[in-house]
Formats: sequence, C-alpha cells, structure tokens
Amino acid sequence: MKTSRKIRTTCLCLILLSVFFSGYSRGQTVSPVYSQTTLLAPYYYRLHDWSMMPDNRMRVRIRMLDNKVENATLYLRMKMVSNSLTIENPRPLPIAVRLSGGEETELDAGRLRPYFLAANLQYSGKAREEFLQSGGVLPDGVYRICFEIYEAVSGNKVSVQEIPALFTLLASEPPFLNLPLSQSVIYYGKQNHIRFMWTPRHLQAAGFAQTVYSFELSQIPEGAQNWKEYFHTLPRILKEECSQPYFDYGPAQPQLIPGKQYAFRVRASCTNAAGESLHIGNEGYSEISMFYYEEDCPAIPQLRITGISSKQALVSWTEPTEAKAYKLQYRKNGNPNARWFNCKEELTAGTCSVPLTDLEPSTGYECRLTVTCDYSQSQNDVIYRFTTLSDDNTQLQCGKHPQVSGSEKDRTPLPVLRMFDQVRTANGFVFEIEEAEGQDGLFSGSGYTHIPLLANTGVKVKFKNVFINRNYELVSGVFKAEASTSEL
Repeated sequence: MKTSRKIRTTCLCLILLSVFFSGYSRGQTVSPVYSQTTLLAPYYYRLHDWSMMPDNRMRVRIRMLDNKVENATLYLRMKMVSNSLTIENPRPLPIAVRLSGGEETELDAGRLRPYFLAANLQYSGKAREEFLQSGGVLPDGVYRICFEIYEAVSGNKVSVQEIPALFTLLASEPPFLNLPLSQSVIYYGKQNHIRFMWTPRHLQAAGFAQTVYSFELSQIPEGAQNWKEYFHTLPRILKEECSQPYFDYGPAQPQLIPGKQYAFRVRASCTNAAGESLHIGNEGYSEISMFYYEEDCPAIPQLRITGISSKQALVSWTEPTEAKAYKLQYRKNGNPNARWFNCKEELTAGTCSVPLTDLEPSTGYECRLTVTCDYSQSQNDVIYRFTTLSDDNTQLQCGKHPQVSGSEKDRTPLPVLRMFDQVRTANGFVFEIEEAEGQDGLFSGSGYTHIPLLANTGVKVKFKNVFINRNYELVSGVFKAEASTSEL
C-alpha cells in the first residue's frame, strides 16, 4: 500500500513539473536584443512620403545578444516622437524577423515601409489635430525614431537597447511679397510694365539647388467678400513660372482693366537632382496681396473765373492731355444740399472756357469741373467760389458813385457775421465774407469783391475791428485790398 502511494505521489509530482516547465517554455522571452536606427537627410515632412522613401535612406540593425537562443521569431514596433506629436504602431506588426544567438540583421527602408502606412499607425499629442487637418504634415520640431523588438510567441518586449535616429524638421518659409505694396494703386498708362517682386525665404538645404516660382494673378470681382479664402476660384488672369524672384507684367500679358482690383500670390518649389522636394510652409504659397488698377484721370488744378458781372461769369482752364471730355456744374453757395446744375450736358475735348449765364446779382456761386478720361473721371474736384456783382457795383463809375456818411446809417449792430454774407460799403461796393470773427457789430476777417472799373478783377480784402450794422452796411472801419483773386 505504501509503495502504491509513493508511486502515485511521484507521478503527480512529475505531472506538475511537466506542466510547470511546459508553461515556462511557452512564456519564456529571448532577451536581450539590440536595435539601432539610422536615417539620412533630407527628411520628409509628409508622413505619406516615409512609406515611399528610397531603400538606402533608413536602416534598422538588430542583433541577438543571447548566444543560447536558436531561431527566435521577432516582431517590430515603430515609434516616432517629438515634443508635440507621437506617431507609433499601436502593436507590433506580425512581420517576422528570425535570428539566433549572436546573429545580426539589417532592414532597409523598403522592408520598413509597412510600419509607416496610415492603417498601421496611431497619433497622439497636442499637435495631433493640426497634423490631421494638414493632411499628414509633420510639425516643426526635434524627432526621435526607433524600433522596439518583441518576441512573437510571448508578445514580450525583448529589446534592451534601442538606439534611435534623431532628426530635426524646420519648415522653410514661403516667399515674402515686396512689390506692389498691398492695397497700393497702379495707374494705367504710366509705365510700360508692372514689376512684381518677392523675397525667397526657403532654406538653401544641401542638394536643393533648383527653385521654380509660380506667379498667379486673378481679378477680384466687384463687391466680392472674403476673396482671400476663395482665391483659387477667382477669375484667373495669368499663371506663369519663372526662376528669378520677380516677374515683369508687360504688353505681352493680358491687358488689365482700369477700375478693377487684382490679387496675386507666388508659390516656391525647390527640388534636388533626384527630384525630391524641399518642404516649404503653406505648401510654398506666399500670402495673397491685392492692388487697385486705376486710370490717372487728373482733376483740373486751377480754374480761372473772370468777366464777373451781375448775371454772368466766364470759367476757363488749362486742358490736361488725358482729357476726353468735361462736365461743368454750378450752384448757389452757402447750402451744402443745394442742387448742382450742368452747364450743357458734356463739353468736348478742346473746350477750355465756358460762360455761365442767367446768374442772379449779388449772389455767391460755386462751381466744379470734372474731367472724363478713357476709363474714368477725375476725383475730388476742387470747388471754386465767386460772387456776382450787385446792380450797384455794375453801375459804378469813377467819381460818380453815391456817398453815404456813417452818421446817416443805422447804428444797430449786426449780431453775427458769417461766411458768404455780403457787406455794402458807403461808396457802393459789395464784399463777400470768407471768414470772420467777433460779435455785436465789431468784426475782423477777410473777403473779396470785384471791381468793374478793372475788368471785374477779383480783389482780396482784409478788415479789422470794423463796425457793421444790422443792414450789413459798413458804418466804420476799412476793407483793405490784399491781393488779386482773379484766378480763384
């Protein structure tokens, strides 16, 4: 009986030991394993390009350090890390690498491509959303890339030394636009060509010697909103490639239309002898700039108003070479809402003087002359003012004008004297006020009058501490002539 029990106990122990060693054999790891990753520049900004790199650009060297291991099956897991983004295989890929103790193997980029396929990757870090929205463009930073080694049977990590490859991504900047300045005005007909100029800002990386610029010019539709966001949809005027950092837009290119707005940008592309592209921020595109294309239709710099009488005046000017026609308008002054009247519908080129007739006596008028050119009209036309003579001024004759003494005039003071008011003097002249200060009859300022005796010459006058009554009559003081205003 005792012998039987010993036999059963011995068998049970053997079974337990068998199970124990069997489990140990299935779960044991082949440690340690050494791996080293090497990488050659230039480095890729788009993750997609890492799965297509030439075989000699990346290598992973794996060595089994345990000499007792025979024919171990290993799996690899890639991990790429920067301070803002981590890209990794979520688990080791079941691509077998077999090694025995003391052996070493080397995997080139061709064999490593599956580890960079999007289906085999996961992403994390603060730059994750930006990375995904950019279509897989790696953000700037210092990166570490390595391959972890796992035993296929147990799934345990067995690499104890993982020497990573370090690389830095620093995106080159797109071109900076210099000319024309943003929102500047370019005038039609003033120059033979328009020079567009920009400053290259991409790094001159080793081997990247050939740069091509793509110049794009589009028209901005009138009233278009947020046109920068939809630049690619704007009516395209020209797309041209060049190798120098400027482009001259001349007569050989499509003619621009005065009165329109235009936008342009430049894209820089830089490649090496193997056809590999240098990554430039914003896909190489500069910012978008715009300019106004206008016709330089000049305003008349000077109007001459002569021949002023109680009912008419003659307006004349010097004709600019750009003029094709004119429009002369006039109205009574002192009322900014007064209606403008046209002197004829249109004056043809070559017309340099026009009489204004049917005017009212002792009335202030203002007039303006608009120039019409090939595509546009003059802007900000200067307004010229004049005052028709009173019937009294018209009838003035040397030595025969009436005299009214100050003692015979009303002594009630005028409360306020304003611009365009008219003051009558004792000898019958009428003066129009340009500016005045003072109150209760005492005033200082300036004005002008026209003298029929001198061919209606306009005379500028000044006055100081004169007394004017409520009837706008000069009771005391002097209006002193300063200068001729015949060309005002």
